[in-house]
Amino acid sequence: MFVSLVVPAHNEVGNLERLVDSVTSELSPPRFDHELEILLVDDNSTDETPGLCDQLEREYSSVTVVHRHDNPGFGNAVKEGLSAASGDIIIPFMGDLSDSPSDVPKLVEAIEDGYDVAYGSRFTEGGSVDGYPPVKLLYNRSFNNLIRLLFGIRSKDVTNAFTAYRREVIEEIGVETLDSDSFDITAELPLRAHILGFTSTEVPVTWQSRDAGVSKLDATRKGPVYLKRLSDLFVTGNLVGLRDLLSAITSGGPLRIVGAAVFGIAILVGLFSLTGFEGVFQTLSDAQPAWILGAAGMYGSTFAFRTWRFRVLLRTAGHMASRGGVLRSIFTGWFVNFLIPARAGDVARGLALKSTEDVPFGVTSGLVVVERILDMLMLGLLMGVVTLMFLSNSQGRFLALAAFGLALVLLVGLVVLVQLDERIADRFESRFPRIREGLAGLRHAVGSLLDNPYALALSLFLSLPVWLLEASTLFLSARALGVSLDLIVGLTASVAAFLTQAVPVTPGGLGTYEAAIAGVLSLFSISTTLGTSIGLIDHFMRLAFVYILGAISTVHIGFRSRSYFRDRSTQDSSSSNANSKSFTNK
Repeated sequence: MFVSLVVPAHNEVGNLERLVDSVTSELSPPRFDHELEILLVDDNSTDETPGLCDQLEREYSSVTVVHRHDNPGFGNAVKEGLSAASGDIIIPFMGDLSDSPSDVPKLVEAIEDGYDVAYGSRFTEGGSVDGYPPVKLLYNRSFNNLIRLLFGIRSKDVTNAFTAYRREVIEEIGVETLDSDSFDITAELPLRAHILGFTSTEVPVTWQSRDAGVSKLDATRKGPVYLKRLSDLFVTGNLVGLRDLLSAITSGGPLRIVGAAVFGIAILVGLFSLTGFEGVFQTLSDAQPAWILGAAGMYGSTFAFRTWRFRVLLRTAGHMASRGGVLRSIFTGWFVNFLIPARAGDVARGLALKSTEDVPFGVTSGLVVVERILDMLMLGLLMGVVTLMFLSNSQGRFLALAAFGLALVLLVGLVVLVQLDERIADRFESRFPRIREGLAGLRHAVGSLLDNPYALALSLFLSLPVWLLEASTLFLSARALGVSLDLIVGLTASVAAFLTQAVPVTPGGLGTYEAAIAGVLSLFSISTTLGTSIGLIDHFMRLAFVYILGAISTVHIGFRSRSYFRDRSTQDSSSSNANSKSFTNK
């Protein structure tokens, strides 16, 4: 491969000769078996740098020089170097000798291994810094950790300019579209590549402080510039990532979503008309926040058990996924379910695990159905025990039977998909090209679970703390209003509310959740006004929790899935072109 080192240089007369000598000595055969270009970009230098660059170009066949006489700035110099570089691999290389030429082969090797971008990382295992200023180090680590948090990038040193790019990356980004004039290009360039879905890795590199000349980076003065660039890219990246993610999971159009939301609001309005707006609002105004926070803590703990349970199911099906990846996918699924009815969040979870953890979509979809069956079985068992031991009315039996009925419907549907997978694939493959692969994954997952009843038993057992903790939030929400619910009353109301959410009528059970709680509590002599207020507190606590953490998780999934959607777009484009050629030949 042809490798270009882009060296921006402003008043670097004390370093350039040593730099070129060091690079050409280190990167020459047989140690470096690639054609090399050292592109010196003289950026409006006011010392002897321009003349030295021309001298080095005459002395070394690998040196090319570009002189800049306007628009000074590190970013502008890098951009001009990127445009002028001839290599298949392009690597910005600092002109102050802080980067080591001996690290270049490692970056090149990473690109040859198939990655599009290879970050030179000073702060990963094997990397090092020597003489790094403490203030600059504080800014660097703070900014890079912020990038990892916001963009979901695992690499620890994204803003190191010493990063290798495949030429196609630079061409698709378009140098002319880069906005950075200064050092913020070290954030814009890699993040633009990440947003476009190019694959990346990090390579440990060394860094040492310059021993000649003056540093051009004022970290304190450039900090606001970096933050503005980061915020701009965060907004842009979210628009791109969420567009792809949501377009892959939504169906039915916005009217259906709005209609379902309006229906839920209408149910709430109906409840208020029965109880009186003033009475509900007066009751809510007396709520004690500490109990609500306690309910939120209990609700949050359910997701730890949900993550544990789903990872058990995944491992049993022969797929490993990180704890963080599964948790993010669950939060994303709940977030979408709370926005869009028809269980679109279950599709979102499958897509999230497929695009970030490489778990086949069919496997996740099948396991989500199994998870739902286990949930309904556990709710049915809880309600059955409560009814047999404590309740004499028919409502308890009805709730238990409803839970078991939903479990049976899901089980029958799963069996039909597994048994008739080939027929279904033959029937719908023309409309859904990936359906055969998905159904095969589903069949494998279900078969693996049936072969391991102990894993199924563990998963069912883990469903118990999930739903006991879920039910506990209603007791704490009631305490926020000064009401101590009887154990049986609270469990019965909770199970009724959970069952209404299992049927996707409104986004997140809006209206139906409150109506179920108020209706059940009224059977136990609790006023509709108080029951509605308890339901509102409990439900809106859940909504706030899921919307906040779900939105954060969805943003991370959106950024982490960029490579997946890029590959998927490329495959769809290739398939379309192949079909067009086939049609033309006919």
